[in-house]
Amino acid sequence: MKTEIIKLDISDYSKCSNIWDMQRQSDLAYKFQSELISGNRITYIFTIDGEFIGEISLIKEMNDADYTIPGKRVFVSRLIVKYEYRRQGIGRKLIEFITEKAKEMGYSEMTVGVDLVNYPALRLYILSGFDKISYIGEDSQGKYLKLLKKI
Repeated sequence: MKTEIIKLDISDYSKCSNIWDMQRQSDLAYKFQSELISGNRITYIFTIDGEFIGEISLIKEMNDADYTIPGKRVFVSRLIVKYEYRRQGIGRKLIEFITEKAKEMGYSEMTVGVDLVNYPALRLYILSGFDKISYIGEDSQGKYLKLLKKI
């Protein structure tokens, strides 16, 4: 069994449907694809024997200083692992990997948004060093936190 983390090539974008329902979430899929094309989103894929199992992205600019500050703070977006592969350390590996990529790009801080009811993700982010709450808010999907990590 060969596992690796690869940078997503835009020509392979449709393969992300193995991880999440891109048809049901077509607006989100289109938005992400547009961000990939513009270069504002960089996505990395966790693969097992070439199969797309998980993904995570860095967003350079969100027009929200709680999330991004050019050259200093980058936003971690869309950490998702295929359901049957969850709770196996893949999310942690993706966060560790993306942290190194953000450092290589010259960033000193990372942020993430997480729903308060998503306890597994909240625990993972806190254990991964996202230990400062920069904002507590509520949107159409409920209450959420913006978390910050120094890198």
